[in-house]
Amino acid sequence: MNCNYLAFEGIDGSGKTTFIDEISLKLTKLSTDFKIVREPGGSKLSEGIRELLLSHEYKVDPTAESLLFSASRAQLIEEIVKPSIESGQVVITDRSAYSSVAYQGVGRGLGYQKVYDLNDFAIGSYWPEKVVLLDIDPEISLSRQKVADRIGSDEVSFFKKVREGYLQLAQDFNSKFLVIDAEDSQQNNFRVVSEWLGLEES
Repeated sequence: MNCNYLAFEGIDGSGKTTFIDEISLKLTKLSTDFKIVREPGGSKLSEGIRELLLSHEYKVDPTAESLLFSASRAQLIEEIVKPSIESGQVVITDRSAYSSVAYQGVGRGLGYQKVYDLNDFAIGSYWPEKVVLLDIDPEISLSRQKVADRIGSDEVSFFKKVREGYLQLAQDFNSKFLVIDAEDSQQNNFRVVSEWLGLEES
């Protein structure tokens, strides 16, 4: 593995969990010590915030939503991510601060740069070293979902904006991002991701 902090990004239903499971199997075979976290969540406080953010019980203002995400993320980075990496573990995260730029910055219309700066402050500029972006047509990805949370239940038009945000991030940070066509064959995509991460073929 040629990085210590790897994020998987993409709109809801893009297949992040499947990829994380596959990479986990490869790292286990290579006897690599790793930890998987998710955002929002990953620590006791962050999981509590996750419940607030994703529950259908609450109507959340976009600004409040962005601030809650960044608060959850700040706790996760300091309590879990940094100590794990410093102890020699590889950290794999299901979403990262980049997702807030796409979802709240572009999708909710709060502003790409404004939300980037907010999260940069929240995480002390501790961004993932590499990001695998699973790009997919929102109409296809949303049809895959069996049970959607509050954010995942939004309109297709919202997710089209989120997708645009992600693609802008991939362009702006092209040295960090690998964009994968999530509609392509999983076998081919796993091979491409593994090669990019410097993992041996199993």
